[in-house]
Amino acid sequence: APEELTLLKFLREFPETVELSAKSLEPFGVVAYLKELAEGLHRFYDLHRVVGEDPKLTAARLRLIEAVRIVLHTGLTLLGVSAPEKM
Repeated sequence: APEELTLLKFLREFPETVELSAKSLEPFGVVAYLKELAEGLHRFYDLHRVVGEDPKLTAARLRLIEAVRIVLHTGLTLLGVSAPEKM
């Protein structure tokens, strides 16, 4: 699905976003990135069933969501913001 590719491509931009924010001493770049990532995940989740009939597709989608979770957690940690483990 296009949303999956969009999320994957966006995840690859995280290290560069952090580096640019650190060099410019402007944490807002990371904040904006995390907001956009969360919005992308929300769009994806609204459009697609994560756990479905196809076990390979389910596993791939779960790995994608785990990657987003890791990046969100890492970004928030860099900003000094705590996040709940569960919602």
